[in-house]
Amino acid sequence: MIRRLYLYKDLLLVFIWREFLIRYKQTAIGILWAILQPVSLMLLFSFIFGVVLQTTQKNYSYTLFYFAGVLPWTFFSGAANFAVTSLSCNFNLVTKIYFPREIIPLSGVAINFIDYLIGLLLYFVMLAIYKVPLTWNFLWLLPLLAMLVVYTTSVCLLLAALNVYYRDVKLATTFIIQFLFFATPVIYSIDAVDNRWKMLLFLNPLTFIVENMRRVTIEGRAIVLWQLGLELLGIIVLYIIIYRIFIRIERAFADVI
Repeated sequence: MIRRLYLYKDLLLVFIWREFLIRYKQTAIGILWAILQPVSLMLLFSFIFGVVLQTTQKNYSYTLFYFAGVLPWTFFSGAANFAVTSLSCNFNLVTKIYFPREIIPLSGVAINFIDYLIGLLLYFVMLAIYKVPLTWNFLWLLPLLAMLVVYTTSVCLLLAALNVYYRDVKLATTFIIQFLFFATPVIYSIDAVDNRWKMLLFLNPLTFIVENMRRVTIEGRAIVLWQLGLELLGIIVLYIIIYRIFIRIERAFADVI
């Protein structure tokens, strides 16, 4: 992908800048919307599960627990929702000129990642406010971020390509994202799940990523290396398969779209 996009890097930056302007131009609070969505979800989950239902989580703040899960989830879901119609909505470009088609869904991944980084800064501020000690295990956040981006990119490329051929993919994506939300430990801890279901949940790479983002930041613990190796291998294989499929079928996008 890097080799294909290198000659078109300026076009990719133009698409990212265009999406940034579309999203935040003529808005009252501008880029603060990147913080508002995860913060509002965090407050909602904290109120429902912490105040109304009075569920018990681990020995740290509800707000930290839910914000750590909401941040990667909003990045993934936002990028996926953008990507599914990204190619079909830009049919006038796809049918007229050639460029690597993955540029369009990748611009959505990039703009949502920018939003994620803004939210991540707020998360670090919250960790400081709650006096969570800074440990070397924070560095594990970097490979987890890389895994999140690669996995999200793979899903986005798949959804964007399939929607060119089957427009009902857009409708199915709504259900799939809702399903993945409950299959990802955003509002619960994987430790609270029965052992019979843990292996099933870990088939979803987001489960490993979200759970360990909490683990290395709030709890200050390291990642289990054999789990990291398995999940990383699975994400890389998934990316290779999806990207090869994308490259093969993109030749017909202009005729089908």
